[in-house]
Amino acid sequence: MRRSTRTQDDETWRVAVIPVRLSGADHRRAHEVCHKAALLWNFLLTETRAYWGEHGSDPSDKELRHRLYEKHPDLRDGLHAHTIQGVLDGMNDAVATYRENRRQGNMDAHAPHRAKNYRPLDFTAGYGWRPTNDGKHIALSFGRNHKRILVRIPNVSDPKTNAPVPVERWGAMRLCWDRNKRQWSLHVSVPTGRPPQGDPSNVAAIDEGVINPMAVAIETDDAYEILVVNGRHARAVKHYRNTRIASLQEKLSRCVKGSKRWRKLDAKRRRIEAKTADALRNADHQATRKVSDFLQEHDAGRIVAGDVRGIEQNTRKNETRRVRNRKDQRRRLSQWSRGRQESLLAHKTGMTIEHINESWSSKTCPACQTRNHPNGRGYHCRNCGFTCNRDAVGAINILIRAKNGSYQPMDTNKTVHVKYLRATPIFQPEERREHGVIPGTGA
Repeated sequence: MRRSTRTQDDETWRVAVIPVRLSGADHRRAHEVCHKAALLWNFLLTETRAYWGEHGSDPSDKELRHRLYEKHPDLRDGLHAHTIQGVLDGMNDAVATYRENRRQGNMDAHAPHRAKNYRPLDFTAGYGWRPTNDGKHIALSFGRNHKRILVRIPNVSDPKTNAPVPVERWGAMRLCWDRNKRQWSLHVSVPTGRPPQGDPSNVAAIDEGVINPMAVAIETDDAYEILVVNGRHARAVKHYRNTRIASLQEKLSRCVKGSKRWRKLDAKRRRIEAKTADALRNADHQATRKVSDFLQEHDAGRIVAGDVRGIEQNTRKNETRRVRNRKDQRRRLSQWSRGRQESLLAHKTGMTIEHINESWSSKTCPACQTRNHPNGRGYHCRNCGFTCNRDAVGAINILIRAKNGSYQPMDTNKTVHVKYLRATPIFQPEERREHGVIPGTGA
């Protein structure tokens, strides 16, 4: 989504997701336009692949636009010119991402190939959308001679200062339909202050995991400071979702698709998916916020994480991973939101996350370099007696490897301080309804 240039040097952008309600007529028209945007995407996809066959290179934005105007000018009707440009930019970005992934050696990366039935609508500031003269609504434009959709101006505040952000400073926005929640939402780009940058020589190492999403290690003058963020509440939410969805799917399999009972069960399934998706997104946000605050507290200016990229992919198709992990573990890996957590942390800190080989990091004793097999979440060295949290050991070893290029004994004169935090707070029974806690999950 393209964002406005109305920003200052000390600011960055975030996206505020705001639920909106549309009238019946606007609701139907927005759906129709989203389908038309999908048809436009499918046309550009077909033309891009045809251009590859004819010329052996990627088409330019101008070439795609020329083919659109020549072959399918009717696809432009009902779409704002900047919305059309947003679809073109999306296709070009998808091709560029595919090329970059291939250049970096990811041979599993696929070129854009899937046709869409639905696509969100992009509106640029000042052209695609603008406030009305009365200052109470936002007008979303669908092109010349087409009626606009009016949405009440929502309240958007800066997450750091909690001060309202005036509508004049908003950037581009996107109108999205959530099929599980059955509601529309506006994704609005708003400016916010840049996070403070730490000392680049001060390294923070992260050991990522399924149970504890992030264990962070930073070396100070007299200690190793460790933060372990507990993620068991997210596992509870996933377990709740998996068991409920499995039960509903079993009932749905015995119904005739489209029947009254089938529709009722399917609506219940979608509600559960929507609630759990919000809970998991909130858990990732809060976990990365605690890590970001920890990095700023210790003035860390460089982040190095153990390289586990791709471990959650193809857990069933990959024979090695299928044999090594049982069914429950493969499911945990495939539902691991590691990528989203890294993306959120990079945005909150303003730093690029580097990756380093983490082999044997959780089994190697940081004090004497002896390899041990940890029992549960604890670590005890049979050689020197070093005892610590297993994830903290992994983070310390990754930190030493990032600084020295290999695993080396840690400075035993420094103490190891391990701090444990829950990603999300535990609410009392009377507080759960107020905070929207899912029954039986604690999150």
